[in-house]
Amino acid sequence: MIKTIICDFDGTVVDSGQLVFDLFNEFADKYHYKKIPQSESDRIRALTVKERFREYEVPVLKVPMLTMDVVKRYKKSIPTLEVNQEMKQVLKNLKELGIKLVMISANSKENIQKFLKLNDMEYFDEIIQSSRFFGRHTTMNSYMKKHNVAKDEIILIADEHRDIVAARKSEIPIISVTWGYDLEELLSKSNPDFLVRSPLEIMDIVRNDTK
Repeated sequence: MIKTIICDFDGTVVDSGQLVFDLFNEFADKYHYKKIPQSESDRIRALTVKERFREYEVPVLKVPMLTMDVVKRYKKSIPTLEVNQEMKQVLKNLKELGIKLVMISANSKENIQKFLKLNDMEYFDEIIQSSRFFGRHTTMNSYMKKHNVAKDEIILIADEHRDIVAARKSEIPIISVTWGYDLEELLSKSNPDFLVRSPLEIMDIVRNDTK
């Protein structure tokens, strides 16, 4: 029975794909890698992060610095990001069902709290910050241990292939959403427990599990 939902921020709750795409190209000259043509924006969503970096010749040793630059610029843009309105309603409904909602992101808690307040979305019981370098599963494992959460009472909602990998490592189920960073084609290859094309489908999954 689902009692706790860990929900990803970027791509799942907010429409931030174009922003990340633009920031990647913005730092191409500084770190000496290829820019991605706008016409390729959908195609690269079918590639893993490692495959994207390899194809556009991003120097591996410069990835940490590139990431920090992107994060700094991204943080400044958080107040301007648009929320997925259907997802907003689903989160509200889940909260009303008594589900504990936890937000996970590599962004700062302060910036996420600001975004949630601006968009009247203060539904989350806790915001946990994950590392961009050491794996999201370690953050989720720490949360479950700290709060004594059973693995059969929690589920992750996220939009990337690497989230499926993290869920497998944490041995918890995942609902993968197709409206975020990664295309359905890439997500399907990793066999998530659930694959949804609309936020409303999340409600069906949770309701069936809580009956």
